[in-house]
Amino acid sequence: MKHPFFLCLSVLAVCGCTAQQSSSPPAATNTITPTSYAGGSAANTTTAFDGTWIGGPVSNMSAGSALPAGGEGFSSCPNYAAPNLTISNGLAQLDVINVRFQGYVTPQGALGMRTGVGQRFEGQIDAQNVLRGRVIGACVYDATWQKSA
Repeated sequence: MKHPFFLCLSVLAVCGCTAQQSSSPPAATNTITPTSYAGGSAANTTTAFDGTWIGGPVSNMSAGSALPAGGEGFSSCPNYAAPNLTISNGLAQLDVINVRFQGYVTPQGALGMRTGVGQRFEGQIDAQNVLRGRVIGACVYDATWQKSA
């Protein structure tokens, strides 16, 4: 009875030690796939702002619902910390909770991002590599990001 158990254990040990080949090549880091709702234009962008942008201060500017989708009496606008933002090949992406914002940065540093569910972001990158902008959805937030060195 013990022989089949040891035989199975030996087969598992051999399989676990055998080198496994990957079925697909590793994904490139910081590569972003554009969504159908990405704001801006791929034809009017630049890679000058590519990199990781570190989230800074966020100000909750909401006095209730900014969009009608919030409904009557909707005033629950939680405070958030700004998550990092990534720009790759001129396409910016920001993930907040379960919502993804995407948009292209213009050569002048303007950034408009959208989500697939109605929120939007409008911002501007200044000469010190600071992005300042406003997120408008059911709530309104002003936020800043600094380009990582």
